Amino acid sequence: MKNSLSLFFFALLMITSVCVFGQSKNSLEYNVKFISTQLYATSYSEKITIESPLSSPFIMLSGFVEKENFEGQFYFRTQIDENSELSEWQPIPLMTEGITPNRTVYFGGEIDSRTKYLHIKSITTTPTNFNLRLFFPGHSDENNTAHTRSGEADCTCEQPDICGRTCWCPSGDCPIDTTPEPTVASHFIVHHSAGQTTSSDFAAVVRSYYDFHTGTNGWDDIGYNWLVDGNGIIYEGRGQGLQGAHFSCMNENTIGICVIGNYENATPSAEAINALQNFIAWSSCEEDIDVLGMDLHPNSNLNLNNISGHLDGNPSPNACSSTVCPGVNLYSLLPTIRDEIAAFPCLDNSSSVNGLLENEKIEIFPNPNNGTFQVNFENVKITDIVIYLSLIHISEPTRPRLI
Repeated sequence: MKNSLSLFFFALLMITSVCVFGQSKNSLEYNVKFISTQLYATSYSEKITIESPLSSPFIMLSGFVEKENFEGQFYFRTQIDENSELSEWQPIPLMTEGITPNRTVYFGGEIDSRTKYLHIKSITTTPTNFNLRLFFPGHSDENNTAHTRSGEADCTCEQPDICGRTCWCPSGDCPIDTTPEPTVASHFIVHHSAGQTTSSDFAAVVRSYYDFHTGTNGWDDIGYNWLVDGNGIIYEGRGQGLQGAHFSCMNENTIGICVIGNYENATPSAEAINALQNFIAWSSCEEDIDVLGMDLHPNSNLNLNNISGHLDGNPSPNACSSTVCPGVNLYSLLPTIRDEIAAFPCLDNSSSVNGLLENEKIEIFPNPNNGTFQVNFENVKITDIVIYLSLIHISEPTRPRLI
């Protein structure tokens, strides 16, 4: 009998207390307090009952510990109702995509909107309170709001349709940062959202990212300047000309574009890639960014492709995090994406018919060639010549020469 009482005593020590400390129209917040034991590093929460404040396509789960660089691990499992089985334990991954002062942030992602009960597990030798946040984005109307292109723009690339903030957050509960930092962009930074997105209500997904960035991370606004979903719809985040929070604390002079999804284990849709290319074509023309260029990014002190992935910032000593973003299956497409955007007629500024007068002429002969070719020009004042080569197959090393 004595041994049974001891085991029961330890079981009580491993149970936590859960307190609802915040509730809004769209979110529930819980303070999950873990109690230390000397024998076990694992402790469990009591069953958390979820009272959904509104109907939603999913629930977004995230949380934080009020301590920087906390090394504990958290897991969750769900239950639809009292008669259903508990799910397997799933990790609440540590967020390493940026910095959150005085916090260590965890992002569990989307869970089933029918979930009624939730359990949290902590694995750490130094337990601390876990601030759990559940966000209910609600269902969206059809995305049909687009910005019109400014009549003052000099660029010939048309702005694609964009779902602005009033489109993806029509309730007005996602206010823009009131003290934004302006920036002049020199580089595009391509991201993926990393979380496994299963919902087809992408406007709700964008609202959930806004809530995660502001409610859990404590940022002033959604971190990305723009987002693209799997259907090819483009969403305005912080927008053009404003500094985001997306490039490992080196955000100056960048435009952050997030393709929604996890492209470590999935492949971006053709619609998403087409929308990404259309947007960068327009934006590069507006911002005068060479899509095939490579320039110094001052804040990272790295020479970066003007269209880069988030992970390209990893080597910088100024980076506050390391990442695999935008995932291998999207990152591997960036060379092709650059080339295809450069081939857009609206960006063809290189000696095209539109750029020459009737008596001016430039020819490359032969084209294609084996690496030896001539450039002939008439009535054209030449200052610099830049030639882009597409190497299909070369059996032996050759070097193009200009004669």
